[in-house]
Amino acid sequence: MVHVAPPISNIHHCFGVILHHRAEWWFVEFPGYDLTPIRVLPLTGGISDALRDSLRRRRADPALGNEIATVYPGYECWCGDFSLVRSAVDPERFDIAAHPWGADAGELDARLARTMVESTLFPIPAGFISVFGMLPNENVPVLAIRASSYLCATFELITARYMPSYRPRSPWRDISNDAVSESGCEILGWTP
Repeated sequence: MVHVAPPISNIHHCFGVILHHRAEWWFVEFPGYDLTPIRVLPLTGGISDALRDSLRRRRADPALGNEIATVYPGYECWCGDFSLVRSAVDPERFDIAAHPWGADAGELDARLARTMVESTLFPIPAGFISVFGMLPNENVPVLAIRASSYLCATFELITARYMPSYRPRSPWRDISNDAVSESGCEILGWTP
């Protein structure tokens, strides 16, 4: 089922995944645990002064900066509850204002977050069904589309099968039964 994301205010509290992907920081909002993501928000790469000051006190580090990477050091993908505030510099982007708890993003959440960012950056052409709208019948070959790993093309088409019973952690398989993620990006859409 596709969730429709309500309009976003200047201050937004929600659960989601933060990830560094394609040289940018992104926030992917999930309506709850183990559900399909509902929106992608581009981040500035910064945190609010209040969150920075709170982290400085907790970690006893007065030199701690305003970068997202300081919130969960050593990680480029994690989940948790967040408060986001619209950036004063760029109203299309957000800063992290609060982060009461965080944890490693699970494999599924990280994969869905990356796929959601890719779907936002590269909207699939007409005639394809988004993986966030509907999935094909299990084990039936389909023509799948994904972002290309090459500079000469935006998309790549492959014949693939959706096989969640066979491989729940990497359900999209190519015809030789290898995970499609081993040879490129995640599947964004499909057509019979």
